[in-house]
Amino acid sequence: MIRFALILACAASAANFGNTSMGKKPYGVLLLATDAGGAWRKELASIRASQTGIAIESVDTSGDAKSVQNGIDRLKNQHVSKIVAVPLDLVSESPMMDQLRFLFGIREEPTDDRPDRAGQGMAPVHSANKSSLVLPSTRSGAKRLKSDADLVLTATIDKSPVLADILADRAKGLARDPAKEAVILVAIAPRSDKNLETWKTAVTAIAESVRVKGAFRESAIIWVRDGVRAVQQDKDRSENKATLRALVTKGGVVAVPLAPDGKRVGQLLQKMLGTSGYRWNGKGVIGDERLTDWIGAVSKAASALPDVRQYRDDAPRASGGFR
Repeated sequence: MIRFALILACAASAANFGNTSMGKKPYGVLLLATDAGGAWRKELASIRASQTGIAIESVDTSGDAKSVQNGIDRLKNQHVSKIVAVPLDLVSESPMMDQLRFLFGIREEPTDDRPDRAGQGMAPVHSANKSSLVLPSTRSGAKRLKSDADLVLTATIDKSPVLADILADRAKGLARDPAKEAVILVAIAPRSDKNLETWKTAVTAIAESVRVKGAFRESAIIWVRDGVRAVQQDKDRSENKATLRALVTKGGVVAVPLAPDGKRVGQLLQKMLGTSGYRWNGKGVIGDERLTDWIGAVSKAASALPDVRQYRDDAPRASGGFR
């Protein structure tokens, strides 16, 4: 009798830790990264390894619907009954997040993030970032994700105090006297000027949270863009130079990338403003255990939510579960 009880206990334990031979697992996790370079991909591998007992996959280019669908298919092959997708974009109000909401059936229409129309004689600027969000020219070309398993899309990390905590610590590591210095968040912004304004409002709020947590004198944002028109680049440079100039006249300035990996942000910042007037080490949020902890906590909480899909390509469906 005791031996039989031990066999049952071992079987239950195996099922709890995701043994596919024991039937469906309760849920799997899909990490949605954007423009993942070498350091980011290494971090994703570390995060996947840390989430023991759960089927977990990651996508390097969440702006590519096919890559996201492939990630979902890999989890379905592991017999999960629900897929919790965790977007690793740091700003909730962004074209990338709007497109993910469309793909997951939360948003009715797809979004677009193309550079503003060129004036006469203006050639387009080509992005060096191959995995940036580029959508079909017609809305009919965009297709939503398909899955027999329930789909849940979690909130982004800027909806949690964790992001501001990490960024404040990054900034204080650069500061000599935070109370007398300004903190700037530097991030890659949407290509469209229409999308830019909404994005700037969201990033400004994050910067102010960082200022408060780090006890800095004041906060500001600087945005850099890849693959936009020359006239947009000139306008961005003028506005961001004015911001930096005004801050420098009042005291020291530290600049922190609002990005998982600050390498590309730093390259664009240096190209736009040079390297003087601010302290910078390019350290993004990757490598901080709080990011991994947040992923674990938010995915576990979201696993209790219902399927988020309100819109489907085959038939509409009313539901809930999106924050």
